[in-house]
Amino acid sequence: MDNSRTKKSIRNTIVALVEQGIYTVMSFLCRTVFIYSLGKTYLGFSGLFSDILTLLSLAELGVGTAILYSMYKPTAKGDHRQVAALLNLYKKVYNSIGVIITVVGLALTPFLKYLISDIPDMPEIPLIYILYLLNTTASYFFVYKKSILITDQKSYIASLTYICTTTLQNLLQIVFLLTTHNFIIYLLIQIVCTLANNIIISVYVDRHYSYLKEYKNEQLGKEDKQVIYNNVKAMFVSKLSSAVVTSTDNLLISKFVSTIVLGLYSNYTLFTTILRTILSKIFEALTGSVGNLVALESNDRVYKTFRKIWFVNFWLVSFSCAALFALVNPFITLWVGESYLLEEKVVFIVCLNLYMRLIRNTFLTFNDTYGMFKQLKPKCIAEAIINLTVSLLFVGPMKMGIYGVLLGTFVSNITTNFWYEPYLLFKKFGVSLKKYFLLFGEYILLTAISAGTMFWICNYVIALSGWIGFFLKVAVTCICINLFYIVVFARTDEFKYFLGIVKAKIKR
Repeated sequence: MDNSRTKKSIRNTIVALVEQGIYTVMSFLCRTVFIYSLGKTYLGFSGLFSDILTLLSLAELGVGTAILYSMYKPTAKGDHRQVAALLNLYKKVYNSIGVIITVVGLALTPFLKYLISDIPDMPEIPLIYILYLLNTTASYFFVYKKSILITDQKSYIASLTYICTTTLQNLLQIVFLLTTHNFIIYLLIQIVCTLANNIIISVYVDRHYSYLKEYKNEQLGKEDKQVIYNNVKAMFVSKLSSAVVTSTDNLLISKFVSTIVLGLYSNYTLFTTILRTILSKIFEALTGSVGNLVALESNDRVYKTFRKIWFVNFWLVSFSCAALFALVNPFITLWVGESYLLEEKVVFIVCLNLYMRLIRNTFLTFNDTYGMFKQLKPKCIAEAIINLTVSLLFVGPMKMGIYGVLLGTFVSNITTNFWYEPYLLFKKFGVSLKKYFLLFGEYILLTAISAGTMFWICNYVIALSGWIGFFLKVAVTCICINLFYIVVFARTDEFKYFLGIVKAKIKR
């Protein structure tokens, strides 16, 4: 990337990481108070209702991604009229989607009892679900304006806004949980802060992109609408697949295993969600620059940039998953007690699924910015069918419990995403797919060495107990894994490139 793109990417990434750091600390504080104030039952509700609403969000159809893709080129070329027309369409569609999800979500309320197990009848369950529903639908209003910040490589503005609103939200939730132990107030605060975040971004965009008001009635031509419509049709399949893979796991666990077990699992998904969000924030910060790069540069130039970004993605993902595997059970033991632990083989598959999902970040970003929505449809259909079929087989007839559900997710990933997304991208680059398999093989081997070694050290070598012992394990894990990778990659072009950027920043 040129200097301008690099500077914007670095700024967006730094602010996104600060945002996630603050969010992580506040989430842990809030989750801790939540657990001690409300217990395992409400944890189960939280995971179950969140995933029901993720499935309902299929109504979005991938419109946001399709329109965002269409905005890269006109934004890069300063075509304000076209950008405004796309944003007007975005607004109209998202407002309609918010209404549709509200209506459908309310219609599902009487059927909640069929998804809940091992929990006594609680009269407030429908109200809790409706408040989760309102928080989801609130996110569709005004949020469309965030897209212009992404395509204009200014996503740090949205990150700063989120830092303020989410910090306020968590502080208020902690105070009211401690003083009232009331889950309803907890959810009402969440809804208000979600709306506040979107409104603040909307006001900022209105003030700094005045041409949107000038072209507030601008409409897309028939050809442009048809392109978006075709992309949306393809994206819907991708969204459906993603929902089946990520959201049905919790539904299957709640139905076939236990809603209480789902509550225990939600503590682990708290960690995986934090790590996914951190990496997603980084790639969201890079998306505008990558879209600009794809719109203006040659495939050869894009491939070289891809290699550098995938290298950094691997380092972050490998470190995160290896550290999580080694440290998550010791942390949960100290945090909320051994009664909240899942067995080690479940922790292993959780970390493996996380690795296989996050290592794809670079491919997902580049495939989206290339607009490969139609080409991904067969893969998405196959992934959804394999995931649901295998997970049901493992959790039903084979009685493998939560481990079987999560193993089904791994099987669907390795048989579809693992090879097909790289195939599309490397074909676009004009590069042999053999290079991908060689690099992936090297990366997964290094991750296995790191994770296995640190798990052994943290669970069987370091004998010091308590929080002091845990922080010693954290320090050893961070130092050893990163030192290992520095030694392995010190001579590579990718490492030298990013080391040069770091040195330049330090000098400044």
